[in-house]
Amino acid sequence: MEEENKVNEENESQNTVKDFTYPSFMGRAGAYIFDGLILSPIFVLLFFVQGKLYTNESMFYPALLIELLFFIIPTCYRIYFNTKFSGTPGKLFFKFRVCREDGKPMTVGTAIKRDAIYIIRSAIYLTCFFAFIAFFSMNREKITTYGVATYLYSETLLAKIETCIFFVICIFDLGKALFSKKRKALHDTIAGTVVVYRL
Repeated sequence: MEEENKVNEENESQNTVKDFTYPSFMGRAGAYIFDGLILSPIFVLLFFVQGKLYTNESMFYPALLIELLFFIIPTCYRIYFNTKFSGTPGKLFFKFRVCREDGKPMTVGTAIKRDAIYIIRSAIYLTCFFAFIAFFSMNREKITTYGVATYLYSETLLAKIETCIFFVICIFDLGKALFSKKRKALHDTIAGTVVVYRL
């Protein structure tokens, strides 16, 4: 009896996969923009607060903490909504859902894996930036405020290389979705997930 149930579940899963319809590249782009609009008030607030701290010498480390939030907030946003609701608000608004290739909902591990390339990219940026600040903190008169730190870092070859790497990752990630039969971006391939229309 248990074996029959397992066979039936497998058959149902296979049938579900066959019935998947995949949103267009423009549809996915629309969902991404919608999520950006949802997060934008938070980012505007962070930019505003950080701007107030840029030229204040005593606010160097609080401004540095805000820099971390620019990466932590969108990552947690995607992982939470993809795990809890099978899609971010942008995807749900466009009637999409994110699931594993067998049609089952994502786990936290799958959601983290799906965000892995952007987590790694953020880690590279933050490591380079913090290492730069640590190096110059030995000579504090060169970096008196957070604004000076960000400007000096942006002028380095390291920052330019890191920015180029980020753009290459984005092009490969989104380009794959543009030409993939199932509209799978690179992060979908890594995590074994697909974006489909909700039934």
